[in-house]
Amino acid sequence: MKIIRRYIVAVATVLSSAIGFMAGAQTLPSLTLQQDPSVLSMGMAGVSSDAGAYAIQNNVAAISMADKTMDVQVGLGLWQPSYADLMTIGVGGIYRLGKLGFGLDFKMLKMPAYGSVSGNGSDIRDSEFSPREMGIAAGFSYAIIDCLSAGVTLRYADSRLAEEASAAVFGADIAVYFEKNGISAGLSLNNLGTKVKYAETSYSQPMMLKVGAGYDLKLGSSALDFDAEADVLFAGGVMAGAGCEYSFKDMVFARAGYHFGSSANAVPSYASAGLGLKFFGAQLNFAYLFGSDVLSNSMCISLGYTF
Repeated sequence: MKIIRRYIVAVATVLSSAIGFMAGAQTLPSLTLQQDPSVLSMGMAGVSSDAGAYAIQNNVAAISMADKTMDVQVGLGLWQPSYADLMTIGVGGIYRLGKLGFGLDFKMLKMPAYGSVSGNGSDIRDSEFSPREMGIAAGFSYAIIDCLSAGVTLRYADSRLAEEASAAVFGADIAVYFEKNGISAGLSLNNLGTKVKYAETSYSQPMMLKVGAGYDLKLGSSALDFDAEADVLFAGGVMAGAGCEYSFKDMVFARAGYHFGSSANAVPSYASAGLGLKFFGAQLNFAYLFGSDVLSNSMCISLGYTF
């Protein structure tokens, strides 16, 4: 047990500097990272947005109200590439069948490798270890009435900080979504579940309540979509984000947003911009972060198909 605890302390020291934007190296930071470029470029305001391939990361209940039948995307995120060299790899998909909605989501967070620490906590082995987190989730939603739906997500996630230090958890999200006459609203209670336990030490998952609203304004062949969101973290702290998307003939998309946070919250403040292209169902989305001492130059890209 003492050896395992030494591993956890050593890795936590490495990750607390490498993952500076995630609330003091909180447990399972991958659960707070956004894989959807369209939402990331709008300040992470996604709980009230139209459902896309990564709807499980935003609001599973929105799937039943989606304006599409299917959406599948695979994406890559680079976080602090010149400093922490973190990478997220994600695959998401949704399918709507009448009032029913189904979603799947896979995400992996790869962290910088470090030299393995020996049992006495001072020597370094020749080999290196690459910490990582991985999670898979499945969600279901149902349209209760024409303008209101509810959904639930079940999730499994595991974390490997070292060869001798790993943990696995089960979690769930509960969400509702409203949409009528261009107005949308969403609420999602995220990351409820078992504790993350390394050896004899337990930590809570990053539980939070997400609340948001949006408005979709049609302008002939163009449209403007506004979204805003506030997140209350159970461990303490509040985050907020807002963004706007301009689309032309549902083919070209330009997005911008701002996310408000602090060093005490899961994701600090940043400004964002993004672009999207959709042609015959194929889609490409990109997000870029700037205006932040911590997150500037982070980016995310995804490729997918929708109909």
